[in-house]
This record gives sequence, structure tokens and C-alpha cells, in this order.
Amino acid sequence: MVEKKIIVASGPVIIENGKLLLDRDYKDDFWKFIGGRVKEGESFEERCLKRAKEELNAEVKIIRPLSPLVLWKNPQTGEEMQIILVHWLCNLKNKLELKVGDGIKEFSWIDIKDIKSGKINVAPNVKFLIKKGDIK
Repeated sequence: MVEKKIIVASGPVIIENGKLLLDRDYKDDFWKFIGGRVKEGESFEERCLKRAKEELNAEVKIIRPLSPLVLWKNPQTGEEMQIILVHWLCNLKNKLELKVGDGIKEFSWIDIKDIKSGKINVAPNVKFLIKKGDIK
């Protein structure tokens, strides 16, 4: 039996005025939450705060955890693996200082209504948190 690759990632979910702060990198064709792989010796919370800063220069404050999600395939490539996604509802402290960084192509405030209607291509965990009711 071949062991599956396991990825554990953590990141912030930032909602303002009915819009989500999402970004796109150079490897995926969908909008997704800020976040990244948790490194050895690092907590989920630390990774959340670090990736916000690295990806968009965002300073965030964690409010509370949201529902985690486990994916069994890479949503972009279809490769079988286990991806554990840990989400944190966060407040953004420096909205006017956001800028693209660390492998990010672009970012945008995307209306949740547009995501619900299917107009915007988003990562599975974005759809999951909306369906679950963590994002309204």
C-alpha cells in the first residue's frame, strides 16, 4: 500500500461588508483563502498569522476557529492525498496596507452572493464554509 501525501494548512477567513478577502497564486486557477502549510514546531494560529503577513501584508486578529475540512484529492491536480485545512475567523487590522506578496498573483474582496451563485471559481473550502454556515 502506498502512503498518501498529507498536507496540513492553516489560514484566516476575513469577511467585511458581505465580501471575502481571497487571493490567487500562480499554481491554482481558483480564488482561495490566505493560508499555508503548517511547519514543524509551529501552531495553527502562528501559521495563520504568518501567512496573512507573507501573502498580503495583512495584520489579522484571530476571533475564533471555524469548521476544519479534510480533502482527499488535490482540487487542482486530482492527485490523491490528504489535505487538512484549519480555518480561523479573523479581523483585518490594516486594510489600506494590503499588497501582493510571496507567490500571490492577485487578491480581491469577492462578494459572497457571487460565490453562492457560482459566478466565481473558488476553492472547495470556501464553498464548504459557506454551505456549513460559517460564512453568511
